[in-house]
Amino acid sequence: MEPCANSGSMDMSIPPHATVGDTPHLEIALLRRSLPLMADEVERCGHCGRGLLIGERVYEYASGEIRCELCRGHRGGDYEASHRVHGPAFGHSIRLVDRRTVGHAA
Repeated sequence: MEPCANSGSMDMSIPPHATVGDTPHLEIALLRRSLPLMADEVERCGHCGRGLLIGERVYEYASGEIRCELCRGHRGGDYEASHRVHGPAFGHSIRLVDRRTVGHAA
């Protein structure tokens, strides 16, 4: 790291000539190991196999098959339920609950 010419602070940006060779081998190995694990957690369409996007509506059929919005028309019959795909933080985020009591007018 080199000090910035004007401010004297360290320049933390990645140089434009940085390559994979500049990345430590352990970091690359950990990234390669984690990618298949993350891919397994993604919900997929039963027809096209595409990984579903957060916020996308998916449709569930009686057989348990899940179809994305794009493939829903390829299957005959009505779906039983639909839902939106949630991200990994769903259910773990902060929810504000209003616990104030409402005053009754006399």
